[in-house]
Amino acid sequence: MSARSILALIYTIDLLEKEKGIDCASVLAKHGLDRNKLDPNSEIGRDRELLIFTELLPQVKDPLLGFKMGSSFGFAGYGQLAMLFMTSETAFQGFQFGVKYQALTYLYGELALVPGETTTALELHPIPLPPEVNRILIDRDMVGTFKLVNDVQTQLNMNLKPVEVWMPYPRPAEAQIFEDYFGCPVLYDQPYCKAVISNEDMAIRLPGYNKMAQDMYRDQCNAMLARRETPSDHLGDRVYAYLNLFARTFPSAEQVAQAFSIPERSFRRQLSKEG
Repeated sequence: MSARSILALIYTIDLLEKEKGIDCASVLAKHGLDRNKLDPNSEIGRDRELLIFTELLPQVKDPLLGFKMGSSFGFAGYGQLAMLFMTSETAFQGFQFGVKYQALTYLYGELALVPGETTTALELHPIPLPPEVNRILIDRDMVGTFKLVNDVQTQLNMNLKPVEVWMPYPRPAEAQIFEDYFGCPVLYDQPYCKAVISNEDMAIRLPGYNKMAQDMYRDQCNAMLARRETPSDHLGDRVYAYLNLFARTFPSAEQVAQAFSIPERSFRRQLSKEG
């Protein structure tokens, strides 16, 4: 799995320690991290982060943990990607950038933008996740994504809302909280996550549009993507650790390759090379 900013992990550690009273130091140390020396400018592999989350998050018995995690994401934590969104010509172009540079986000899934005649769907297809953290991380990713969108809108004095949201798990007792947050009906037991937005809203020209600044932030995002290419060293060990998170059903080779952001042929070739 590709590297990402360690900020999401830091946000989560702060939440778990300050609000939930969880001591995270021992789990972090187990994975080679010093709680007192987490550098906000550093990066962490998505698989390593997932291993840490799988040990820490089930300790919290709060059905809204994922909601609170996503709500804790700071606008500044998205760096150049947030600025690229703000300098987009339209909301649609901003979402296009979000899909193109999704590796710079904190998501555990794959984003897709699907235009229709009157609406456009922003889809999030989660990677296979261990059952004990599945809903937590799905909630976190959906709420965190809209936290970013809402923060951008606040900066630009806008107020765009989805017309419908999908969630891929049964309707929870806390459903009203999600409907209030997204400002629209939320459908459950769906095959994947989705937010449907009207094409009229997508076409609104953003007041922060600046072509020169946009080109600069896009170049910076490209540079970050190049730096975060998936390391291939000891891929077998990392895949083994990921599969150990599952107890009964296991993801397919295709799904695991997708989770590690590696083309399946390259994935198989690297594993074969490692024996």
